[in-house]
Amino acid sequence: MTSLTPLGDPSSSTPVGPPPPALKQPAPVVPGRILGIVGFALSFFAVLNLAGLVLCIIALVRSKRADSGNGFALAGIIIASIGIAIAVLIAALTIPMLVDAALTCQRLGEGVHQVGNATYTCTPTSFRVFHSM
Repeated sequence: MTSLTPLGDPSSSTPVGPPPPALKQPAPVVPGRILGIVGFALSFFAVLNLAGLVLCIIALVRSKRADSGNGFALAGIIIASIGIAIAVLIAALTIPMLVDAALTCQRLGEGVHQVGNATYTCTPTSFRVFHSM
C-alpha cells in the first residue's frame, strides 16, 4: 500500500508546477480623466467650446488634486480657449457691420438702394448688402 502525500510537500517525488502568475494590477485611476476626454472632444465644436473649456478645467483641477497629470484636459483647455478667442474676434468684427447695415436699411426704407459702392436690398424682415469694387 502506498501513502499519499499532500501537494507541494517537499518530500514528495512528483514535481509541482510553477506558481500561478501574479495578477496584473489595474492601471491607476486618474480622477477627471473621463471629463478631460469629453471636454477635449467638445472643444473641437464651435458651439460647444465653452462647455468643453469648463469640463476640461474641472478635470484638470481634479487631476492636480490627486497629483496626477491629465493631458487631454490640458489640450482641451488650450484648444477651447483658442476657439473661444476666434469666436469673440469674429463676433467683434461682424456684429458692428450687421448693425450698421440694419440701421442703413432702416434709414433708407424698403427697396434697392445704391450708397457709394454698396447696393442695399432692404425688406421689412431682412436686408442684403453687395459691395462692388
